[in-house]
Amino acid sequence: MDKKAIRTKHFSFKELRLSIAYMVLWSLLAIAFFTYLAIEIGEAFGRNPLYFVLVVAGYVIIVLVLTLVFTYRFIGPFERLKTELRVIQSGEYHRRLCIRTRDDIYLKSFIQEVDKILDTLEKAIYFKKELYNDINSELSRIKTLTEKEDISQEELKEKISLSYKKIRSVLKNKSDLNTGRQNV
Repeated sequence: MDKKAIRTKHFSFKELRLSIAYMVLWSLLAIAFFTYLAIEIGEAFGRNPLYFVLVVAGYVIIVLVLTLVFTYRFIGPFERLKTELRVIQSGEYHRRLCIRTRDDIYLKSFIQEVDKILDTLEKAIYFKKELYNDINSELSRIKTLTEKEDISQEELKEKISLSYKKIRSVLKNKSDLNTGRQNV
């Protein structure tokens, strides 16, 4: 395995690592501060059963507060994102997911990837609508031709053949422009 592949594999989750490091850092700082505070209070008032209860209650409060803060930061935005996705799904394909400044960096990275998928989806839907309109207008023209009574069979075949070529051309051009692939 070459060095670049190892580096890519090793650093591929840097946003997630930074998020976890952020949580661990704040947790350690809070516990260190409370431990220092507990030692100072213990020396000032003595180590009795009430001191033990206060220390345990303090650690429980720290754990609860940190849990609430971090779950709010990591889980909270998902309700907002679900709502935004429902709006997009309802037909507003031009909308994108909102990134707030307080969102976690890993979540921001994830939202940017989802927005890329939404861009592709919007282009595909626009392509489908344009393609439908182009083919529908060509088929309407063919229908009008077939309803004429004074057209010869050779002339009809020629017009249908031209329409077929035009439809194939439209399919090829739209496919090349919007997806970069040839589907015809």
